Amino acid sequence: MNLIPTTLADGFWHWLWFNEKAKSSAGVATIGDELFMYIFWLSVVWFVFLMGLTFYFVVKYRRKPGQKLVRSPAHHTPLEIAWTVVPTLFLVYIFFKGFWGYADALVAPANAELINLKAQKWAWRMTYPNGAESPLSTRFTYTDAQGNQLTSAQDAPIFVVPAGKPVQLRMSSMDVIHSFWVPDFRAKFDIFPNRYTAYWFQADEVGDHPIYCAEYCGDLHSEMYAILRVLPEAEYRSTIDGWAIPWDQGPVPVGKVLYKTKGCAACHTVDGTPNTGPTWSHIWGEEHEFEGGGKAVVDANYIRESILVPAAKIRKGFPNQMVSFQGQLNDRELDALIAYIESLGANPPAPGTGHSETGAETEPAGSN
Repeated sequence: MNLIPTTLADGFWHWLWFNEKAKSSAGVATIGDELFMYIFWLSVVWFVFLMGLTFYFVVKYRRKPGQKLVRSPAHHTPLEIAWTVVPTLFLVYIFFKGFWGYADALVAPANAELINLKAQKWAWRMTYPNGAESPLSTRFTYTDAQGNQLTSAQDAPIFVVPAGKPVQLRMSSMDVIHSFWVPDFRAKFDIFPNRYTAYWFQADEVGDHPIYCAEYCGDLHSEMYAILRVLPEAEYRSTIDGWAIPWDQGPVPVGKVLYKTKGCAACHTVDGTPNTGPTWSHIWGEEHEFEGGGKAVVDANYIRESILVPAAKIRKGFPNQMVSFQGQLNDRELDALIAYIESLGANPPAPGTGHSETGAETEPAGSN
């Protein structure tokens, strides 16, 4: 399923409809484009033919003055067999063409790069073979082949894949049904909770391709997007190596990486600016008021509860829309996030003490 530019060689009607700049995939996408155009022109031809017959019969067999009404035949076996068998043959071709394309999309080559894709309200996450995840910290502007621009309204991930190498996505959902849709690849696959679905492709050209969710999944469904960036394989390897979690550097650097890769950056800032959720800057040790009454000081227990059971205490002035990360973070990762939030406080602990023990320099409060 190589991604190739569509040209006149792919078929006159395909070229005329999609134009020479459109992208297609030489497996799912090319079969999809070909099948789409086949169904479109089949429908056009039969529509014109049937409407032409209808018009002809209306004119030829209209009631005329002085002529007796002729009783229509109630049954014509050869004609009924013909109008049943002939259309069925066209449908059989459509079935097998679609089935072959679907099967090709599921059965990946043995040398495919396996990447895990997680969907949740309202973000995508990719986990690479080395355990790295894409940081959720980029606002982008994407221009498609027709010159249309997409500018992200919030931070969104840029996923990377190697050019010239098969890539298999093993996909699952953390909550509701989502749909992984890459228009450039003509690929759309549903993602379900509690099970895996798979899809593979091979992108031979370096470039960016937008990803959308094509299954309504809640309030921010329309903002559940990302960019799939195809890189030369050497650059791809160096990129995911740079995204690997630095466990050897201590909890604060790990927490900083998890803040970006686990989706925290989508709702919480670290520079004091407001967002969907409270900023993490200088909240350590503060006293928060909750909807419905009650107060609590931000400490390790408060943060842990807020991550695992976010609806337990809703901070006053903020909506109750955070999803639980129960089962998505282990204790070590929770400790790293707590240490990172503590390091953003007004009086972060010195290196080697408290939650932030690390040989690396503690990040200043309010930094990105």
